[in-house]
Amino acid sequence: MNIHIKSISASLVFSVLLYSKTMGINLVLLSLVIISLVLLEHKSQKETIKYALTYLFTALMVFLDPTNFKVFVHAMAFLLYMGKSIAPKNSLYLSWFIGLTNMVLASIHQLNSYLTKEDHKNTAVSSKTKTILKALGIALGLIILFSLLYQKSNPVFSGLISAINFDFLSFPWLLFTVFGYFIFLHILKPYYPETLITLDHAQGNTLKKSTPNFSLEQNKKLAEEYTLGSIIFIALNSLLFIFLITDFIYLIDTDTSTNSEYSKSVHQGVYALLLSIICAIAIILYFFRGDLNFYTKSKNIKILCYIWIAMNLILVLFTWYKNYTYVATLGLTYKRIGVFVYLLFILAGLCTTYLKVSKTKSFIYLIRSNVAVIFAVLFLSAIIPWDKSITYYNLNTIENVDIQYLIDLGNTNSIQLKKYSEKKKAGRNILFTP
Repeated sequence: MNIHIKSISASLVFSVLLYSKTMGINLVLLSLVIISLVLLEHKSQKETIKYALTYLFTALMVFLDPTNFKVFVHAMAFLLYMGKSIAPKNSLYLSWFIGLTNMVLASIHQLNSYLTKEDHKNTAVSSKTKTILKALGIALGLIILFSLLYQKSNPVFSGLISAINFDFLSFPWLLFTVFGYFIFLHILKPYYPETLITLDHAQGNTLKKSTPNFSLEQNKKLAEEYTLGSIIFIALNSLLFIFLITDFIYLIDTDTSTNSEYSKSVHQGVYALLLSIICAIAIILYFFRGDLNFYTKSKNIKILCYIWIAMNLILVLFTWYKNYTYVATLGLTYKRIGVFVYLLFILAGLCTTYLKVSKTKSFIYLIRSNVAVIFAVLFLSAIIPWDKSITYYNLNTIENVDIQYLIDLGNTNSIQLKKYSEKKKAGRNILFTP
């Protein structure tokens, strides 16, 4: 079957399932259609099955608990699946990028290839077919023109033309269907960025020594870099040690009853922690980017690096405890959950940085491993019904519940709120019964 016919057919299914409809089971059905088309086009790609199942699973999560976050995760899973279907052995970060750009660039690339192809005249449609299509287009235009002219001179013909009603055609629906056509066209005939894929495959996860033996000049340069790095890491460790002591004192003396100040401290602390660790990891990447890993005295600077990573782990624990205390006092919110997620990402970044230094890994290893962690966290987060979980925790744990916040979460927690309201009303009736 012609690829355009397949794309048109699939786009009609796309518009029927999603246009002016809620996501629900329709998104699951559409996911099955997309997976079926991809498997039919790429029969030999068994490596993509697990990504297809992940994509389908996120659609089921949207069906069971339709929140914006789960729709976002589903969209990310779709882009990842598209990227993997094009090049199964790519890194996750590149698969996401290929999936995203493919939705835009595929048809442009195909059009450009067609226009620049030297022998496109030989592979294009036959001259007879082109003549027929041209004749049909001209005939349709002339029919419309002469119909407009004839209806002025014949009332009966005018009534016949007026009876033709195209109100059943909706421009927004047509636009939505055309959008679906391009999506499926890009899925069935994707853009293959050969240069990027080749470059990604060439990147190893482990650093290699530039030369078997360092020259005197190289040793001198590495010695200077070693001295510079040692001074910087000693300074960083000293500053962080002092900060940890002061932060510990703050944890002991702090009063969570001053909610606004404590909230400000938690969130600003997380942002500062995130920024400082990113900067410090950048410093580590700079010093351990190459031959310093193989320098004779590198063990000493690595120890300083490990001490810095260990103290940052303690700082993460302190910040986690601050946020936990905040949640225990005022309840769960998406922002407070986001703090825990940030801390988890920071923890992953510190662990992978440790492995990068200790196992002499490359920068590309950090990107690959951390992107995998991000996707795993997003995927696992899609399993949890967050609105219901937040509502359950706050109603059963917090003394002064922010009901308005729970109401604003959406409709998925409405049954919980109704039961809570009835329970409160029954309690008041018992309390005031004479």
